[in-house]
Amino acid sequence: MSSSDIESITVLKDATATSIYGARAANGVIVITTKKGKSGKPTMNFTAKVGFETMPAFPKRYKLANASQNVELATEALLNGYADYGDDSTFGYYNNGYGWGLDADAAGAKQFYDNYVGGWVSSGVDNSWLDAVTRNGLIQEYGFDLSGGGTSESSPKYYLSFNYMDEESIVIGKDLTRYSFRFNMDQAPSKFVKYGFNTNLSYTESNMGSGGGYFSDPITQAYMQNPMTPAKDVNREWNWDTVNGYNPVAQRSELGDKSTAKQYRAILSPYLQLNFTDNLFFMSRVGVDVYFVDEFGYWSFLQPQGKEMRGMGEDNYTTRMLLTITNTLNYINTFNEKHNVNFLIGQEGQKTHLKEAYLSGSNYPVDYLNQVSNTAVPGSASTSKYELTLGSFFANAQYDYDGKYYLSGSFRYDGSSRFGSNHRWAPFWSLGAKYRISSEKFMENTKEWLTNLTLRASYGTSGNQEVGNTAYYSSWYTARDLFGFGYNYNNLPGSAHYQFGNPDLKWEQTDKFNVGLDVTLFDRINIEMDYYRHKTKNMVFAVPTSMTTGLSSYYKNIGELSNTGFEASINALLLKTKDFTWDVTVTGSLNKNKVEKLSTDDPIEGSIQITEVGRPIYQYKMKEYAGVDPQTGTALWYLNTEGSETTDNYNKAAKRYLGDPNPDFSGSLSTSLKWKNLDFAIQLNYSLGAKIYGNNLHYDEQIGGSWYENYTMYVYENRWQKPGDITDVPRLTTEASYENSASSRFLMDGDYLKIRSISLGYTLPKSWTQKAFIKKARIFMNAENVYTFTAKNYRGFDPAGIGANGVQWWNFPLPRNFVFGVNLGF
Repeated sequence: MSSSDIESITVLKDATATSIYGARAANGVIVITTKKGKSGKPTMNFTAKVGFETMPAFPKRYKLANASQNVELATEALLNGYADYGDDSTFGYYNNGYGWGLDADAAGAKQFYDNYVGGWVSSGVDNSWLDAVTRNGLIQEYGFDLSGGGTSESSPKYYLSFNYMDEESIVIGKDLTRYSFRFNMDQAPSKFVKYGFNTNLSYTESNMGSGGGYFSDPITQAYMQNPMTPAKDVNREWNWDTVNGYNPVAQRSELGDKSTAKQYRAILSPYLQLNFTDNLFFMSRVGVDVYFVDEFGYWSFLQPQGKEMRGMGEDNYTTRMLLTITNTLNYINTFNEKHNVNFLIGQEGQKTHLKEAYLSGSNYPVDYLNQVSNTAVPGSASTSKYELTLGSFFANAQYDYDGKYYLSGSFRYDGSSRFGSNHRWAPFWSLGAKYRISSEKFMENTKEWLTNLTLRASYGTSGNQEVGNTAYYSSWYTARDLFGFGYNYNNLPGSAHYQFGNPDLKWEQTDKFNVGLDVTLFDRINIEMDYYRHKTKNMVFAVPTSMTTGLSSYYKNIGELSNTGFEASINALLLKTKDFTWDVTVTGSLNKNKVEKLSTDDPIEGSIQITEVGRPIYQYKMKEYAGVDPQTGTALWYLNTEGSETTDNYNKAAKRYLGDPNPDFSGSLSTSLKWKNLDFAIQLNYSLGAKIYGNNLHYDEQIGGSWYENYTMYVYENRWQKPGDITDVPRLTTEASYENSASSRFLMDGDYLKIRSISLGYTLPKSWTQKAFIKKARIFMNAENVYTFTAKNYRGFDPAGIGANGVQWWNFPLPRNFVFGVNLGF
């Protein structure tokens, strides 16, 4: 969907707002209303945007060392390793083995480095692999819309739009092109009948760059490769003498790896409304959402895996059809000019059909004829088919008296084929109340400054069916276990135990309580405050079981999680004159979550995180890093679960609880100004208190075991070099050690302040545009992801782009965009 087709966006969060949506409201509801035609003469708008995107301004400490810095670091590591292990060290072993006879000093270490890597030092190459796989991307977007309708109420009203968007990504090979078409129509030929439809057609083509996973991800490999390795050798051929045999620049070339996806999508939603009276009407709406995805992946001859197989191609086809029918009967009336009622009852049914087909092959005759049909060695082929059915009955009632007292309630009864036969259906409900205190007579003396004072509260439940497509699976006619086919042997078909049946698997349910206050002062300051407590019960997890059963786990409702928080927003119109307006909006929220229940009293513990009753989800628990011994440069860890005693033996260190990835406080600050025809807006986002674990830093900042890969500037500027140095980066060495093992050495503060967007626009005076038959003309500039201020110990591209679990890998850098455009209205 193009953003220009959106009329409004409404976020619903409390129980009364979300319960009526049932399973789709498990995580809240965002209601997007698209534009529709209006009575009157046709109007047309044209928008053109052109711009560019660049790499984000990430911290210097996460940038890569250059060639000379890399030699300095590698030399230091070689000499430190030799000082510890002598002829048994990496330096001594290869020096003696090759008979180089080099002295264990800086000159000898540099010569060793040159000899070992085949003349890297003497080549004078200084290759920034990150620059080689990134670029300044180009953004283009063009669109127009046409809307209108007759002057009479019975005339059809229409909205038609077309949009084209092309994004050349900052990472070479990761591009996106989209075409979209929308047509909405509404007509009321009489006061008894109204009908219409919404239609959206789109085609999207994306290129995700390459196949092969970890070894062909461009950002990952850019941080792995040595800066003295050129992308091409002296003969201008691709260079494969790299750290791991992969050349990310070659893999992004024209004959390199491919991973493309073409998506064709059509959405059609016709409706019919019958008005039995002025107060009672029936609506029936049908929804059809169909998409087809054609994906192709290719491991080229320009990577080790692909070269070994003489190319490997993969085709994956996905077809999904979502059918929806919704019927509602609505009664709206006002009695005695004070009693307002709105009753709704309805039925909804959804059915999803999903089908996938996959095939692969290898050994191509030539590298560029890479359709799977050209392969000589068949790979694998598989198909899958899945259906999901959701049925719902619902009712909603709203009442208010004289705009002062409001009551509402809703009830849903949902059934999903994702759950076992014993608990397929589940009820969900909500109750809400609102009291507009400012409308009372005793508040009349405050009307000059207190425009609105409203207290509201709600309580309700909502369900979640997103527990996987096969969580409860058992035989379709009994509760017996599920067996799968395709486990063949010696050209004979076979089956195997796939999953335990669980007919008692049921809906996840969230109980939601919310209380809020709305205040408006002087018709200029709007304040909204909300306190909430949500408790999710019957969470579905894979419960471990003995392998003697033939399976490692089965699905069961065993978890409970609570979320408690406070949200507030303040919008103030600070200044308003004939020519100038200025408003500011500040939002803030804090949330605390806690695991309330697991399958047993035993926690689920990994190397860095633990899921434990009474603690936040994704709680960090790991060995706590105590810095570096100033005299020796050796890494230290805290010995016990408490106290300040340290040890240089990683295995003796105890684990400690060290925070979690959930922010203590987060929100935004935005402001907009308008002076005559000039407008300006800026938005800042912020987050405080979260912790981020840099899993990628095990490699980016490795201290021992490798000396020929690359290093970050954080290591270069902070490493221990001589006795007395106070730092948190241990001394470098070529020998394997525990310094790179999981500990809080790689645990960072996730605090940030992001300049999220800036916009500047100018609307040309009508006296200028009318001469060219243009009703409105606006030129503008938008900038996104302008700059992010981070904590001093953060090493990465963007703390705002990390997932909920707080674990950072080589995350795709969120680009910085600058777009210039024009909007014309006719």
